[in-house]
Amino acid sequence: MDMKVKEVAELVGVSIRTLHHYDQIGLLSPKEITDSGYRLYSEENLETLQQILFFKELGFTLKEIKKIINSPSFNRQEALILQRKMLIEKRNKVDKMIETIDKTIKHMAGEIQMTNEERFEGINVGFNKFEKEARCRWGNKSIDEIYTKLKDCPR
Repeated sequence: MDMKVKEVAELVGVSIRTLHHYDQIGLLSPKEITDSGYRLYSEENLETLQQILFFKELGFTLKEIKKIINSPSFNRQEALILQRKMLIEKRNKVDKMIETIDKTIKHMAGEIQMTNEERFEGINVGFNKFEKEARCRWGNKSIDEIYTKLKDCPR
Protein backbone atom coordinates (compact mmCIF):
# COMPACT_ATOMS: atom_id res chain seq x y z
CA MET A 1 0.00 0.00 0.00
CA ASP A 2 1.31 3.42 -0.92
CA MET A 3 2.14 5.89 1.84
CA LYS A 4 1.78 9.67 1.94
CA VAL A 5 4.84 11.82 2.55
CA LYS A 6 3.79 12.58 6.14
CA GLU A 7 3.41 8.87 6.90
CA VAL A 8 6.85 8.11 5.46
CA ALA A 9 8.45 10.98 7.38
CA GLU A 10 6.91 9.77 10.66
CA LEU A 11 7.83 6.13 9.96
CA VAL A 12 11.46 6.92 9.16
CA GLY A 13 12.06 9.85 11.49
CA VAL A 14 12.98 12.40 8.85
CA SER A 15 11.25 15.65 8.05
CA ILE A 16 8.79 16.10 5.23
CA ARG A 17 11.16 18.79 3.97
CA THR A 18 13.94 16.18 3.73
CA LEU A 19 11.78 13.96 1.54
CA HIS A 20 10.85 16.95 -0.63
CA HIS A 21 14.56 17.79 -0.93
CA TYR A 22 15.41 14.21 -1.97
CA ASP A 23 12.76 14.54 -4.69
CA GLN A 24 14.07 17.94 -5.83
CA ILE A 25 17.62 16.65 -6.26
CA GLY A 26 16.46 13.48 -8.02
CA LEU A 27 17.54 11.13 -5.26
CA LEU A 28 14.14 9.77 -4.27
CA SER A 29 11.02 10.66 -6.20
CA PRO A 30 7.64 9.43 -5.00
CA LYS A 31 5.87 6.79 -7.05
CA GLU A 32 3.24 9.36 -7.95
CA ILE A 33 1.86 12.75 -7.09
CA THR A 34 -1.92 12.72 -7.03
CA ASP A 35 -4.13 15.34 -8.67
CA SER A 36 -4.63 16.84 -5.21
CA GLY A 37 -0.84 17.09 -4.72
CA TYR A 38 -0.26 14.16 -2.36
CA ARG A 39 3.10 12.47 -2.78
CA LEU A 40 2.68 8.70 -2.65
CA TYR A 41 5.61 6.44 -1.84
CA SER A 42 5.70 2.77 -2.83
CA GLU A 43 7.40 -0.21 -1.21
CA GLU A 44 10.25 0.25 -3.70
CA ASN A 45 10.57 3.91 -2.65
CA LEU A 46 10.89 2.78 0.97
CA GLU A 47 13.62 0.30 0.00
CA THR A 48 15.51 3.08 -1.78
CA LEU A 49 15.07 5.39 1.21
CA GLN A 50 16.50 2.70 3.47
CA GLN A 51 19.58 2.48 1.21
CA ILE A 52 19.97 6.25 1.24
CA LEU A 53 19.86 6.37 5.04
CA PHE A 54 22.35 3.51 5.42
CA PHE A 55 24.78 5.26 3.08
CA LYS A 56 24.28 8.52 4.98
CA GLU A 57 25.07 6.75 8.25
CA LEU A 58 28.32 5.57 6.68
CA GLY A 59 29.35 9.12 5.80
CA PHE A 60 28.40 9.33 2.14
CA THR A 61 27.08 12.64 0.79
CA LEU A 62 23.74 12.83 -0.99
CA LYS A 63 25.60 13.50 -4.24
CA GLU A 64 27.69 10.36 -3.76
CA ILE A 65 24.65 8.30 -2.80
CA LYS A 66 22.83 9.44 -5.92
CA LYS A 67 25.77 8.36 -8.11
CA ILE A 68 25.94 4.98 -6.40
CA ILE A 69 22.25 4.07 -6.48
CA ASN A 70 21.86 5.33 -10.06
CA SER A 71 24.90 3.37 -11.26
CA PRO A 72 24.04 0.59 -13.74
CA SER A 73 26.15 -1.78 -11.62
CA PHE A 74 24.22 -0.98 -8.42
CA ASN A 75 22.77 -4.06 -6.78
CA ARG A 76 20.65 -3.47 -3.69
CA GLN A 77 21.46 -6.80 -2.06
CA GLU A 78 25.20 -6.42 -2.65
CA ALA A 79 25.02 -2.90 -1.23
CA LEU A 80 23.25 -4.17 1.89
CA ILE A 81 25.88 -6.85 2.39
CA LEU A 82 28.69 -4.29 2.08
CA GLN A 83 26.86 -1.78 4.28
CA ARG A 84 26.44 -4.49 6.92
CA LYS A 85 30.17 -5.25 6.80
CA MET A 86 31.01 -1.56 7.07
CA LEU A 87 28.62 -1.02 9.99
CA ILE A 88 29.98 -4.05 11.86
CA GLU A 89 33.50 -2.72 11.34
CA LYS A 90 32.36 0.70 12.57
CA ARG A 91 30.73 -0.90 15.65
CA ASN A 92 33.87 -2.94 16.38
CA LYS A 93 36.01 0.16 16.10
CA VAL A 94 33.75 2.11 18.46
CA ASP A 95 33.70 -0.82 20.93
CA LYS A 96 37.51 -0.96 20.88
CA MET A 97 37.77 2.80 21.42
CA ILE A 98 35.35 2.58 24.37
CA GLU A 99 37.47 -0.19 25.82
CA THR A 100 40.59 1.98 25.43
CA ILE A 101 38.81 4.91 27.12
CA ASP A 102 37.76 2.66 30.01
CA LYS A 103 41.36 1.46 30.41
CA THR A 104 42.63 5.03 30.26
CA ILE A 105 40.24 6.07 33.03
CA LYS A 106 41.46 3.16 35.18
CA HIS A 107 45.06 4.08 34.34
CA MET A 108 44.47 7.69 35.37
CA ALA A 109 42.95 6.48 38.64
CA GLY A 110 46.03 4.37 39.28
CA GLU A 111 44.13 1.09 39.04
CA ILE A 112 46.08 -0.30 36.07
CA GLN A 113 49.15 0.49 33.99
CA MET A 114 48.90 1.06 30.25
CA THR A 115 51.55 0.79 27.59
CA ASN A 116 51.82 3.47 24.93
CA GLU A 117 50.50 0.94 22.41
CA GLU A 118 47.43 0.29 24.58
CA ARG A 119 46.67 4.02 24.70
CA PHE A 120 45.99 4.00 20.96
CA GLU A 121 44.22 0.67 20.49
CA GLY A 122 41.16 1.09 18.31
CA ILE A 123 42.28 4.42 16.94
CA ASN A 124 43.09 3.77 13.32
CA VAL A 125 42.88 6.96 11.34
CA GLY A 126 42.48 6.78 7.57
CA PHE A 127 42.22 3.00 7.12
CA ASN A 128 39.13 1.37 5.73
CA LYS A 129 39.43 -2.32 5.01
CA PHE A 130 36.39 -2.18 2.72
CA GLU A 131 37.82 0.55 0.50
CA LYS A 132 38.94 -1.86 -2.23
CA GLU A 133 35.52 -3.49 -2.39
CA ALA A 134 33.77 -0.11 -2.46
CA ARG A 135 36.05 1.07 -5.27
CA CYS A 136 35.23 -2.04 -7.31
CA ARG A 137 31.50 -1.62 -6.81
CA TRP A 138 31.07 2.16 -7.12
CA GLY A 139 34.19 3.41 -8.83
CA ASN A 140 37.34 5.27 -7.86
CA LYS A 141 35.87 8.71 -8.47
CA SER A 142 33.09 8.31 -5.86
CA ILE A 143 35.49 6.94 -3.24
CA ASP A 144 38.16 9.58 -3.99
CA GLU A 145 35.54 12.30 -3.52
CA ILE A 146 34.73 10.85 -0.09
CA TYR A 147 38.38 10.88 0.96
CA THR A 148 38.80 14.44 -0.33
CA LYS A 149 35.83 15.50 1.75
CA LEU A 150 37.17 13.71 4.84
CA LYS A 151 40.58 15.37 4.50
CA ASP A 152 38.92 18.75 4.91
CA CYS A 153 37.09 17.72 8.08
CA PRO A 154 38.62 18.79 11.40
CA ARG A 155 39.75 15.94 13.62
